[in-house]
Amino acid sequence: MTPRIYTIGYAGWAPAALRDHVLALGATLVDVRIAPTSKSPQWRKDALAVLIGAAYRHLPALGNRNAFTGGPVALNDPERALQPIATLLERGPIALLCGCADPQRCHRSVAAAFLAERFGAEVEHILAPERPARPDDQLRLPGWE
Repeated sequence: MTPRIYTIGYAGWAPAALRDHVLALGATLVDVRIAPTSKSPQWRKDALAVLIGAAYRHLPALGNRNAFTGGPVALNDPERALQPIATLLERGPIALLCGCADPQRCHRSVAAAFLAERFGAEVEHILAPERPARPDDQLRLPGWE
């Protein structure tokens, strides 16, 4: 069976709706923010751990080292993420979580592409139900063709 990787940005989601969607997919929610903090308390690591329970993992190795500097996407330590991700994928799909609404402008797309290449996985980007895709969402990250 081909491994499945979802990506999801919490912007635009209600916490319970995001939880219900991820759990309906049978996925483990993998928080790929280096610093799992937010101005909104419901999106902080501790709150997500309570909300999602055992299906929540924080994996800063797939975070963007340049998230706060505005530089190009640079995954923190992607090789270090391979073993934990392999273990999770043996159990079922994963959903890479970040705060960005648009996967094309978010480092989680880079992380998903890296993992898909390594594990032969299929990737699906999930948008918040309150925000349908728009034509201007096609802006790509630098270096993407």
